[in-house]
Amino acid sequence: MNDQRVIGLWGGVAVVAGTMLGIGIFLTPAVVATQLPSTGHFLLAWLLGGVIALCGAVAYAELGTRFPRAGGDYEFLREAFGVDVAFAAGWLLFAGVFAGSVATIAVAVAQYQVPVLLGPWVEVGPSEAVVSVGGWVVTRAQVMGMVIIGALLVLNVLGTKWSARVQVVLTGIPVALLVVGIGFAVMTTPGAEAVVVEAPEDPYFVRMGRAILAIYFAYAGWNMVAYVGGEVRDPGKTIPGALLGGTVLITGLYLLLAAGFVFVLGIEGVQGAFEVGTATARAVGGEQAGMAMTGLIAVAILGSLNATIMAGGRVGMAMARRGALWGRLGEEGRFGTPDRALVLLAAVGCVYAVTGTFEVLLEVTTVGMLSLGALTVASLFVIRRRDGEEAPYRATGYPVAPLFYVVVSVAVVGATVVRPIMEGGMTVETGLPLVGLGILVAAFVGHGVFRRVRRRS
Repeated sequence: MNDQRVIGLWGGVAVVAGTMLGIGIFLTPAVVATQLPSTGHFLLAWLLGGVIALCGAVAYAELGTRFPRAGGDYEFLREAFGVDVAFAAGWLLFAGVFAGSVATIAVAVAQYQVPVLLGPWVEVGPSEAVVSVGGWVVTRAQVMGMVIIGALLVLNVLGTKWSARVQVVLTGIPVALLVVGIGFAVMTTPGAEAVVVEAPEDPYFVRMGRAILAIYFAYAGWNMVAYVGGEVRDPGKTIPGALLGGTVLITGLYLLLAAGFVFVLGIEGVQGAFEVGTATARAVGGEQAGMAMTGLIAVAILGSLNATIMAGGRVGMAMARRGALWGRLGEEGRFGTPDRALVLLAAVGCVYAVTGTFEVLLEVTTVGMLSLGALTVASLFVIRRRDGEEAPYRATGYPVAPLFYVVVSVAVVGATVVRPIMEGGMTVETGLPLVGLGILVAAFVGHGVFRRVRRRS
């Protein structure tokens, strides 16, 4: 077994920041601006999103230093609540959240960014069918997405050191260029004319809640380095530094980007922009600037995909070593990486991509992800009471910060649960997000029953 710890502070920060800096910051501002059509409230929502993520990060930082092993939520929940909860969480994380995210990110860049970037030279046609059997169609974007997954799989199998170095590049370039680009836009354009836009009739707290729910997606990934804790150098310092540093870095970048978007386009322009990054670049420098922004977004998305594959493989490895998956998936390969778990993750991701069910999968596991985050942060209270407060890093702002994260997450999940009741009955649209929560509960109950039957046998 290879116990070499190769991820340093900058590599850890890159894993966190690179996972967070995906397509969310460019797609969700329109939703937020629609709910909060005021510059001050628009920016306040993005700040609150960062504060919520930071409150979760301080808890994960302490948990990660107490148990610096691969697996993240799976390991923390096993320590606090036992094997049944860990089994349910691990399966939802590995087979649902991570594999579904891999498919969605890969096909998204193949469908939206690649055609724009290669369009002048190659006729890409992302929606064109490559295979059509009956009602089942495989598009070029899906095939291209699988190729991207395969390329990053090879990189991750060849070694954590290499994938971490690539992660630094895929994160550092977009962060630096986005900061320079927004600064250039603010200094060289007069800014959009201030226009008063009417807010929806719903109460303010309802509109802020909807905005925060959209922002959750953009901030997702702040806990990613916890999943690769077994390969982090000096985990007592590196894990907290990576979690907090990466979260603060992206929060600052998001506030800068959000302010730049509003300055260049105005609130009304942000509301009407499907992908606000390219719209802002085009407003400043025309089609060439828009093309450059598309390329930059593609690099950021690839960084997010690389970090997701890296972390997802470690969850599978941790589960296998605990008996929740086929045992050989817990073995390290020739290059010291969980190659079998990585291959399985990529294979499941490719299945989601080629069947086109990845978008549905992410929708049904959204509530599951929030529930897991709240449960994992809550586990810190259990572990502190059992093991005492001594730890390499103690959560800043404990117990207020972790409790705030739990309360907000439970409130979001609760609002999703009662939504069908408030809207007059269960429909496919309102009931679909609850399936993720159902999977979590079913896996928990099923594993408990299986253990009892096996013990009696």
